[in-house]
Amino acid sequence: TYKQLYDSIKSSRVRSKEQRDDLINKVNLKSAKVSDLNARLQEKVLVITALKEQLDKLKGKAVITEAVFLNLIDPELLKVDVTLVVLKLCKNRTVHIDYIRHTQREAATLWKIVESEILLSPLNTSLDYA
Repeated sequence: TYKQLYDSIKSSRVRSKEQRDDLINKVNLKSAKVSDLNARLQEKVLVITALKEQLDKLKGKAVITEAVFLNLIDPELLKVDVTLVVLKLCKNRTVHIDYIRHTQREAATLWKIVESEILLSPLNTSLDYA
């Protein structure tokens, strides 16, 4: 009886090993098939994406990938007129007062430029000391 049990265990062991090897082969085939399908899908996704971008360009809805910088400062503010005062005219009181007023206007213009830059880029701390 022990001999019969041993033989039956041995034969069932051989059958289970064959079944296991067969299942491993099937899993490997399925895995290869899935990998192939994933590769095909990736190729199709790339083609579809390229076609969508081309369609958007044809429709005029192309996405701009480069940065666009706008100059929001009024060009009139950038015209700083620095007039030199002749030294002999500095003694004249009215000329001196006019020069001070002119300098104050120019300083106000420059301050407006700095304020507009501060509003445009609040994280730029170097403008705090301007």
